[in-house]
Amino acid sequence: MNLVLDIGNTNSKFSVYKSNKIIDFGVWDSIKVKDKFINWRRENKNCESIVISDVLGVNKDDFEFIAKCHVIWISSRIKLPFKIKYKNPGELGPDRISLAAAAVFKYPKKNCLVIDIGTCITYDFISKNSTYLGGSISPGFTMRYTILNTNTSKLPRLKIVEPSRLIGGTTEECIHSGIFFGVIGEIENQINLYKKKYKDLTIILTGGDAKYLANRIKNGIFANYSFISKGLFNILNLNNQ
Repeated sequence: MNLVLDIGNTNSKFSVYKSNKIIDFGVWDSIKVKDKFINWRRENKNCESIVISDVLGVNKDDFEFIAKCHVIWISSRIKLPFKIKYKNPGELGPDRISLAAAAVFKYPKKNCLVIDIGTCITYDFISKNSTYLGGSISPGFTMRYTILNTNTSKLPRLKIVEPSRLIGGTTEECIHSGIFFGVIGEIENQINLYKKKYKDLTIILTGGDAKYLANRIKNGIFANYSFISKGLFNILNLNNQ
């Protein structure tokens, strides 16, 4: 039995694999991820190895002591299914490495643009010869709402709402319209720019806020958590060989 743990800024998702199949999965509050991990390990003593993608910055020594088995931390220093063509590979976050690996495993020998819509919107490009070239980063939905509120004296702090119309009739409606259609416009423009350069392009959309764009972004494949989970599991197998 093996554990895949994806520690995010807000939520931590886990998957349990047995014979290459997911037998259990769930979500932990990242603030409580250490305690949750302790409880999980206590109840699952036959875990053989664990792979962890961590953007929160947990104490690795603590987790390895709790794990009491082989632990692989996602970074540019481990075995990966792709080459990294990045000025400083050490700057590449484990979340972006995990998404790139998932794309290579799921869509081999294809040009892939992975768009992760969460706290930030990240764009990561992997060429058909399995080379990670880089991408871009911009603010996500929540960050844009926060910026408008904190950097102005009168604009309210709002939560994500899908606007019913383009033209807002109130300040709140204008904020929702500006942010929502602004994100759509950004993503569509990025896709078009990549398509001009790479004719054969597979577009993968993922992340916690991708659900808001399910019916808005054309030609994109919406991937659920199992997409990145299986990518992490394949990295685990690659490093256990």
